[in-house]
Amino acid sequence: MKRRLYVLYRATEGAKMWLFTRFTPLGRVVLLSCCIAAIFGLGVQRTMIFQIFVLTGVMLVFSFFSSLLFKSNVVVKRVLPDSCIAGRKLRYRIHIENQGSTVEQGLFFRELVSSSLPSRQEFLNIHEEGEEKRNIFDKKMGYYRWLWLLQKRRRIECTDQVLPDIPAGKSLEIEVDIFPLRRGNIHFEGYVLGRADAFGLCKREIIRKSSCNLLVLPKLYQAPQLFFDGKRKYHRGGIIGAQRQGESNEFLSLREYVHGDPIKHIDWKATARTGSTIVKQYCDEYFSRYGLVLDSFTNSRFSMVFEEAVSVAASILMAQDNVNAILDLLFVGDECVSCSVGSRDEGHKRMLEILASVSSCQDKSFTELSGLVKSHASLLSGVVVVLIDLDDARRELVHYLIAHNIPVKTLLIVERQENLSGKKMSRENIPLKVFEAGHVEAQLAEL
Repeated sequence: MKRRLYVLYRATEGAKMWLFTRFTPLGRVVLLSCCIAAIFGLGVQRTMIFQIFVLTGVMLVFSFFSSLLFKSNVVVKRVLPDSCIAGRKLRYRIHIENQGSTVEQGLFFRELVSSSLPSRQEFLNIHEEGEEKRNIFDKKMGYYRWLWLLQKRRRIECTDQVLPDIPAGKSLEIEVDIFPLRRGNIHFEGYVLGRADAFGLCKREIIRKSSCNLLVLPKLYQAPQLFFDGKRKYHRGGIIGAQRQGESNEFLSLREYVHGDPIKHIDWKATARTGSTIVKQYCDEYFSRYGLVLDSFTNSRFSMVFEEAVSVAASILMAQDNVNAILDLLFVGDECVSCSVGSRDEGHKRMLEILASVSSCQDKSFTELSGLVKSHASLLSGVVVVLIDLDDARRELVHYLIAHNIPVKTLLIVERQENLSGKKMSRENIPLKVFEAGHVEAQLAEL
């Protein structure tokens, strides 16, 4: 049954895409009127509705064949950035050149993004979030599951952009926009140039190949800078990206006091002279190093909770002070991943690129992430743990960090607050902040 429904839904989606590609909104209204008139105008001796059918049918046929005559000598070159942020409209410039001998009028432009319909295996095996609450008929038909899979596969929203008139042999630059919906790498296969016919009912589109890629970074929220009570720790040989963070017996310079600096390093003479707290700067043997742990273990391929967890991790990452501390990102995807960001590298950008491509881990256990964190624990002055579930393995990790006197902030992302019942932490004083998916931004600002 589900296999036949999949064939039906796939064919229906293909027909819908063709309809939206070949007809304008007005053309679709006229086409609908023509179909209705054809149904109710069958008895030509009793009603005159058949005249509406003839009129609309002739208009559609004429518009359709006249639209096939469309040709264009316009060439478009994009000026795209390397990356953008999900959930924020991206405006960029395109360079348009008319290589023909006539004025190009009434053109529209649209990006051509590589996309595919859900596979049969996905339709049969992946369940819609909240599908268990639907009635038996909806479960059997699976239509809402199909719509949900289509929506999850959409990474970007591209609409037709109307172009101004382009004189023959001339070129111009205009701004267009797209709306990235989800993080990840988006491949543009080319672009579409189109024009509606004289009646405005049908349109013809020409596809031009011009491939490029755009990296969509995770959605970012306003997040506060976090402070920990942990002290700086000794790192033999230092870290290249950690320069200007640390201290040793070799004096380097003076700088303003930041949270975590030892009181004994305050230069009281310089403080009195400048009016602000000044400390002595030493070499990079001792510095603050924090861990950002992302829980990527879920059985669902499309998880709204996991996507929110990635956004929370990215938001916390961007809000932290990378001038006076080192931040380690720790998670497990296809393999255990650990990367650091300091003040002398482009670590923030690199970490965001990693988070843009991270996927949920379905074939490994949380103990692999626990082992990765524990192997780094002795070097960390504090840890932020972003969880998407709360079981014994995750509790054990938080208990381990607390038992080893490592300051920890635990953030738990849940689909709904009521889903937290039965998942409470044990009676120990464990810092836990719960975020509800869909309301993260307001809650994150209060962290």
